[in-house]
Amino acid sequence: MSGKVLVVLFCFLGAQLVVITPNVSGQEILPGIELECIEDNLIINPQLNKNENVHCVLTNNRPYDEDVSINYESEEFTFSGPNTVSISSGSEESFVVSVETSSDISSGFYEMNITAEVTTAVGIPVGFLTNTEEWNVEVELLEYTSCDVNYGVNSIEVNAGDIVTFSASYSCSSNLDQKMILDLHLVDENANSEGMWVSGFNILSSECSIQISSGSGVANCEFEMTTPSNLNEEYRGCLIILDERKLVAESCQKEESVLLVVAPEIKGVIENGLGSNFTILDDLGISEGEALIYGGGIISIIILIITFMAYRRMVV
Repeated sequence: MSGKVLVVLFCFLGAQLVVITPNVSGQEILPGIELECIEDNLIINPQLNKNENVHCVLTNNRPYDEDVSINYESEEFTFSGPNTVSISSGSEESFVVSVETSSDISSGFYEMNITAEVTTAVGIPVGFLTNTEEWNVEVELLEYTSCDVNYGVNSIEVNAGDIVTFSASYSCSSNLDQKMILDLHLVDENANSEGMWVSGFNILSSECSIQISSGSGVANCEFEMTTPSNLNEEYRGCLIILDERKLVAESCQKEESVLLVVAPEIKGVIENGLGSNFTILDDLGISEGEALIYGGGIISIIILIITFMAYRRMVV
């Protein structure tokens, strides 16, 4: 044993003899510390909170004041907690370790270690005399995926039979590498959720998807959709882009959406010269062009009848 070690041991033995009393006779002679934490399992849900806390206590049952070094070890997480703690003889010190994750760490189970070691006692370096105390915590990192959509516009107004075209930027953060299909949803303005689409609304655009890797992903999608050509009244609803995790959209008020207004089809009109209008109804199966032809024929017959009657009067 080296002379330095012998001197230090002699100092501690001497101090022990001086300070020891019957009620502390169970105290240890050599410097040391006890480490205990409340949690040995930790669950982190990054979608709710990216960090959780571990609560620990250091106990010094030695007859001298100690300085303790605290270290945290994990390849996946970052920590916030004290690096050194000073503890008086026969006392305890509590401390909290904040364990923080990031979106690029995959879900699963991980190990983290908290270690404590006495560095000085009564001001004398004693690291070569002490053992390191260790506390292991198993951390479960839950899966999460969070996405946002940016449509670029608040509303779209078209006429019946027009093609609706718009774009959307879809971005996600996740701790799971994955590919998700993005779907277009149509919800009536006052509906509580998506129902059967009105006949005539059909998607023309090709499939769009988002690839998430290393914690994030972005997709820019173009959407095209037909509208009914025979609407008799205005249609009001909303367009919603969702990924495949959600099959049915909620109401227009609960989802991020774009207002869609489709005006009814324009009817053909013939004026009678007195300012009143006669509407040619599609229900009769007569188009505006056909109405003009029929009207022209009737006018021609009337002219022939008038000409014939005038001729008979002249002859008589």
